[in-house]
Amino acid sequence: MELIQARWYGPGRTVPIRVIVIHDMEAPEGPKTAENCARWFSTLPASSKASAHVCVDNDSAVRCVADGDRAWHAPGANSDGLGIELAGYARQSRAEWLDQYSKGVLEQAARVVAGWCEKHKIPAVKLSAAELKAGKRGIVGHRDVSAAYRQTDHTDPGPNFPWDYFLARVNAYLKPKPSQPSKPTPSKPTPPKYRAPAFPKGLRPNASAPSARTLQRALKAAGFMNKSVPEADNYGPKTQEGVGIFHRKYPQYAAKGSTWDVAIGPKGWAALFSLAYGK
Repeated sequence: MELIQARWYGPGRTVPIRVIVIHDMEAPEGPKTAENCARWFSTLPASSKASAHVCVDNDSAVRCVADGDRAWHAPGANSDGLGIELAGYARQSRAEWLDQYSKGVLEQAARVVAGWCEKHKIPAVKLSAAELKAGKRGIVGHRDVSAAYRQTDHTDPGPNFPWDYFLARVNAYLKPKPSQPSKPTPSKPTPPKYRAPAFPKGLRPNASAPSARTLQRALKAAGFMNKSVPEADNYGPKTQEGVGIFHRKYPQYAAKGSTWDVAIGPKGWAALFSLAYGK
């Protein structure tokens, strides 16, 4: 935003900002109306001390006074108000306020006012003169300040100012931006289910096979065989005892009708290894 510093204003504030005051410039439509009004504020003589915080036309907004200083724009609301000057006239009809040029003015003003509402926690609502005088927070016209405090006779921005349209544009800028979809938190990979080694052929009680050692290690890891028993290629009594204990605890893997099955089959083999190593 361009800065053209106003000559007359009050440095600093003693009370918080609570109201935004809408003015019109009583100046013709044009591409440099905001800049011209700001320059006028910068050169006023001592006999005409006046200023506003921001001036807007259809394509620009010009800063004249900082928010933290008091512009001299609406006696009664200077100490706790922000003033914005819009290119146009108080005599304009609603249709004239909503022609192509003035819609551009209203858009520029809505963007500035929405920023003020967010920055200073001011509701984007129109206050009556009575509500203004009662200390409520919101947006008013200079005519409302005149009616509330009786210190000026200004009536801008006029009786036909399109408050409904203007506040809708302000609120459009205040609507929360669509949130970006949050990236899913990467979850820890689910460990694959334990796969038992293929069931070895020829593994049966009293047989000699290297796979007997694999079975013994699984029985020990699952708690069905004493870890002090030496490993051997023989599917002997100690191994059969461990398999029997396993089947008594999990009879669904035992041979039908058996209460002490010492032979292990493919399903029991897979279940035993899952118990031993799948946690």
